[in-house]
This record gives sequence, structure tokens and C-alpha cells, in this order.
Amino acid sequence: MTTIHFIRHGQSTWNAEIRIQGSSDPDLSDLGREQASALAGKLPAFDRHFSSDLKRTRQTIEGILEGRTENVEYRSSLREIHLGPWEGMLLTDATEQYPEQTDKFRNNPASFNLEGAETFSDLQARAHKAINQIVAECPRQTVLVVSHGALLKSLLIDYENKPIDSIWQDPHMDNCGHSIVEYADSSAKVIKFADHDEW
Repeated sequence: MTTIHFIRHGQSTWNAEIRIQGSSDPDLSDLGREQASALAGKLPAFDRHFSSDLKRTRQTIEGILEGRTENVEYRSSLREIHLGPWEGMLLTDATEQYPEQTDKFRNNPASFNLEGAETFSDLQARAHKAINQIVAECPRQTVLVVSHGALLKSLLIDYENKPIDSIWQDPHMDNCGHSIVEYADSSAKVIKFADHDEW
């Protein structure tokens, strides 16, 4: 059995501004660095460490591992959903300029189809491919993966046999939210879902 501990990155400067990030690359805020450092020593020992290659995840795993990142593997496949023309926009501005698509993004993600952006089904397929590769590389190991909210929620809801339209439903995944999944015999069992033992 392979056990993966998934951590969403800490608060970024754009999270604090309610600015759309996607695959853009802001730093962690001071609070985000504190959130990451607060996890140091609270997680088990890991055989392997993986992270998205964006700064907010790199800085999060650096905080978790107290700077000992020489064995971390950074992968672009673990990046957040790409949101094309929205990236860098304040959410209020995107809502004003793209009312139909922001409504779909919030309330009917399965139908979200913004030109230049990933769909949620594309994101989910990419997430599964990335994690299945890690599971194949790490048999019978305990693994840390630091990634992003939408990517991680897309995985977890699918493991729970929920549709993509449920991606924003509770439990909410806070910054540095912690989830645990056990992989065995081509199946995935969610042990902790965004810090919740029951959901």
C-alpha cells in the first residue's frame, strides 16, 4: 500500500488580495509562510517528497521540511488549473467582465469552458495521471505531495465517486489543508479529506 499525504499550499499574496492565480506564480504571504512552518514536525516521516513547481508550493514544502528540500521532486503536472485570461485579475473584475463563465465556474463547473483555460475535466484527468505516476513510482511508501486546491479537490471528489460539479462543496480545503489517501490494488481510499476525518 502507498499512502500519500496531500497538502494545499499556504496563503499566497494573491489569495490575500482575492486575485485569480491558476498557473501564475505569486509568492506566499507572511501568513502563508507561517501556515507552512506550523506543519513542520506535525507530519510523519516521508519516503518521497513531491511538489508543484510553482513558488507558492515550493515555499510551502520548504516550510514544512524546515528548508531541507534537497530530495524534493518538483513537477509541473501538479500545478493548479490554468485559467488563461483570468489569471492576475481580481475576482470582482473577472465576475464583472465574464459574468456567464464566472457563474459556471462557481455553480456548474462541469460546463465551465473559458477560451484559453483548462476545463475541470481536463484538470481532473491531469491530476489522476500525475498521481497515478507517483503511486507507480512509490510502491509501499509514505509520500508527501504539495499542490493546489482545485487540483486536489478534483482528485478527492472523484475518489469519493462525486461529480465534478461538487468540487466547491464542503468540506472546504483551506490553505495548508491536509488530506490522506491510501492506494492499494488499483483503488484509492480517502482517510482524511481537507483536515476532516468525517465528511
